[in-house]
Amino acid sequence: MKVVIIGAGFGGLSCARKLAQNKDLEITVIDKYPYQLFSPLLYQVATGGLPEDDIAYPVRAAIPGISFKKGEVIKIDEKTKNITLADQSSIEFDQLVMATGSVGTTFGVTGVAEHALQMKSIAEARVIRQRLLGMYEEVEAGHKPKESLKVVVIGAGPTGVEISGAVAELQKSMKLEFPNLYKFASVTLVEAGPRVLPMFHEKSSKHAQEELEEIGVTVKTNSAVDRMYETDVHLKNGEVLAGGTMIWAAGVSAYSTWTSLGETDRSNRIKVNEFLQNDSGIFVIGDGSFLLFKGNPLPMVAPVAMQMGKHVAKQILNLKNNKPLVAFKYTDKGQMATIGRRRAVVEMPNGLRLHGTLAWLTWLALHVFYLAGGRNRVSVVADWMWNYIAWGIGPRRTVID
Repeated sequence: MKVVIIGAGFGGLSCARKLAQNKDLEITVIDKYPYQLFSPLLYQVATGGLPEDDIAYPVRAAIPGISFKKGEVIKIDEKTKNITLADQSSIEFDQLVMATGSVGTTFGVTGVAEHALQMKSIAEARVIRQRLLGMYEEVEAGHKPKESLKVVVIGAGPTGVEISGAVAELQKSMKLEFPNLYKFASVTLVEAGPRVLPMFHEKSSKHAQEELEEIGVTVKTNSAVDRMYETDVHLKNGEVLAGGTMIWAAGVSAYSTWTSLGETDRSNRIKVNEFLQNDSGIFVIGDGSFLLFKGNPLPMVAPVAMQMGKHVAKQILNLKNNKPLVAFKYTDKGQMATIGRRRAVVEMPNGLRLHGTLAWLTWLALHVFYLAGGRNRVSVVADWMWNYIAWGIGPRRTVID
């Protein structure tokens, strides 16, 4: 049986890793990048806390024994069971798993696409890092006004909260290098809804906002963005926020490329049945799939993708052995977000909520556990330990952009 998996993210590799244990399958993973990206730590690359290679691991090394094809899929023929890549090569399949992930979405807000920075890839994280650090040099040289050191982050979900906290700590550390400029830097977190981390319990949201404000982040809730320009953000309430770096963390959507594969929701996610299949029998997992759980769509997060990937692998083996498919059952393992050093919020499915140092240590341990590759784990732990001791004198000093 030929199994093709499109996407080498959390869902795709979880599926491939489990299938690789069966030697009777011919498994091919396709992705435009030859590495698995540990996206939950992208914000640390964007703020200079970690080097890029700490959160990227070669797909071929991650799962020995599978075939990997570097390329971009441009067409899927469900009838002939054939896919076409951008280089016009084609690959046949018996079972296809769509694990294509998601992209940032602007919700059509004027100016966001042109002026805001998003963070869904290493390249985008690199651009943010270059902007954040390079702006100090530009201001010191007189090429930019001091207002350019202000950072505006839009969207107070986990990504927005985490990068806001990291930027605030980065700005404090710049006192060592730019003692006459660091005090002009600031970070403002803008949220259209009534509170930060809206998917968390209200107590956790309140605690997170208090922690953010304690480390210097200005939080503005009930503040929807109306439009954006190169040097300022206009809110619908009439307020104008000046800044030199605008980071858009207000939401994601599935790729619009594959909306033809089935009925979709407003985020381009393909609606799947209880077996995680579309109407043609193609498996769709992770951020690209839409499935209700207790009346609400499953969130577009890594734990969902990994559980789906493992489940689909079992279903493919059932099909191979002429066994019936089994419905997918999601297990809620809680959620977490880090705010800064020794600052985090963790919520467990049993109702237990952790804040502060214990939550932060829990966050650290879980992220290290899920990193691919022993070298990456050791390197990340070493960098975190050094950053904790030296407070900001980390990998960013050795990066030449």
